Amino acid sequence: MTTEQAAPLTGKAPERPPEGEPAIELVDVCKSFGKTEVLKGISATVGAGETVCLIGASGSGKSTLLRCVNLLSPPTSGTMRLHGKTITDPKVDLNAVRSRTGMVFQHFNLFPHKTALDNIAVALRRVRKMSREEARQRGLAELEKVGLRHLASSRPGQLSGGQQQRVAIARSLAMEPDIMLFDEATSALDPELVKGVLDVMKDLASSSGMTMVAVTHEMGFAREVADRVLFMDRGVVAEEGPAREVLTSPRTPRLQSFLSQVL
Repeated sequence: MTTEQAAPLTGKAPERPPEGEPAIELVDVCKSFGKTEVLKGISATVGAGETVCLIGASGSGKSTLLRCVNLLSPPTSGTMRLHGKTITDPKVDLNAVRSRTGMVFQHFNLFPHKTALDNIAVALRRVRKMSREEARQRGLAELEKVGLRHLASSRPGQLSGGQQQRVAIARSLAMEPDIMLFDEATSALDPELVKGVLDVMKDLASSSGMTMVAVTHEMGFAREVADRVLFMDRGVVAEEGPAREVLTSPRTPRLQSFLSQVL
């Protein structure tokens, strides 16, 4: 499919993605900050319902790539499509893209003065135009999924880091996105809190059929959960393939060196 053939995404995204269409398609995506080129022609696809992990050393471009996909930091050049719709078109509706693409960051970005439930419900009321009661019920249901319904009335300062991150995941899921992006969701957590967040992500990958892309340094998680792994190095995809194959039998010396340091 060429850029001309793919229609721009405007207005509300479709409730059901077209059958057989890749969830994410990147063609020669580049991103520069001033004279620094961070992404150097990334071309990749993610299938609908697939879980893909991005791995690589700090500074390799993983987080920048996720931010490009969500248009938080639009690419300098190249073409990106979500479910066949070109989101790099100048006419793209940014709100339509972001309403169908959930993102969970390293730091939780919760409103400190609001309860866990209100952190979820506020976007449902303002963006989805739900009534207060509808938003409340949806928020409680999402907190139940991440095991935190009993803490619905707690503010972020009363929660552990792992609990805050699970609230952030519930907040994204409440918007019913087609695609979930996780940007090192456990990197800011103490080691004993990591497992709870990873368990939520594993359950999501195995039970929801949602498309997921996760930047992670947790190789065990990538091996267990990911369908495919993309190894990024200095702004390019240096190696990719089935997760277990890539992580147990790396082909390139660079990935062999990386894995020897992190495993």
